[in-house]
Amino acid sequence: MFRSILLADSDVESRDRLYEILFSMGYPVDCAPNSNEALARLQAERPYLLVLDENLASEGGLSILGKIRKFDRQMKIVFLTKDEPSVDVQAKTNYFGVYAVAKKDFSSHFMLKKILEILRETQEKAPEDQYFYLGKIMVVDDGPEMRVVLTTFLKMRGFDVKDVSSGDQAVMEIKIDKPSLVLLDERMPGMDGLVALKKIKEIDNAIKVVMLTAIEDEDIIKEAIGLGALDYITKPCDLEKLEALILSILIPQRHKDDDAVKE
Repeated sequence: MFRSILLADSDVESRDRLYEILFSMGYPVDCAPNSNEALARLQAERPYLLVLDENLASEGGLSILGKIRKFDRQMKIVFLTKDEPSVDVQAKTNYFGVYAVAKKDFSSHFMLKKILEILRETQEKAPEDQYFYLGKIMVVDDGPEMRVVLTTFLKMRGFDVKDVSSGDQAVMEIKIDKPSLVLLDERMPGMDGLVALKKIKEIDNAIKVVMLTAIEDEDIIKEAIGLGALDYITKPCDLEKLEALILSILIPQRHKDDDAVKE
């Protein structure tokens, strides 16, 4: 059973875009355009997750957090801000037990990643081909155990996955059969992850790449982002967070592709 969501946002366009993405993934989604309706729905229905906009009409998102916590201390909340969250906003939302604070920004995957990290925690096994329509995912890692862990998990979650053991092999196969997303190990013998990333982007800049790294080396991460990687995740991977990251990248891209076809 997919977890229920309430979107409390007065901006019709952003509410519609987020509703479309989450509903397409199978989540039961309701919307509230102002604080009065949001509070009424929360008391009556108790969704698993509330996505609450800072500039919600009538009272504003921060103002109703205290009211929400008077009748529900456990509800998961993601708080969306117009700009990068200030120290003051972080402190106030932490006080009310908000799970995550994120800038409302549809131009990147970070906002959606925060939301999906909550929704994908300890989910049941998905239908075998649930996410095949998002395209193939390639796992590139010289460690056989890591490849088995990642490919097994992602197949169980309904993705179309293949794995290769080196950067050279990845580049060769991508020239023939381009994946939608590559999970690319940073440290490999022979062609390392950064060189492989550069070559992948030269083949097709539209291919999404997430780096796998055992150590959070800021210089390497910065270089990878500069070469076109969208994000990174440290090994051993938190598999639920990895799934949330993948979906936050591929789902919006699929919607963009569908809109382009319609036009």
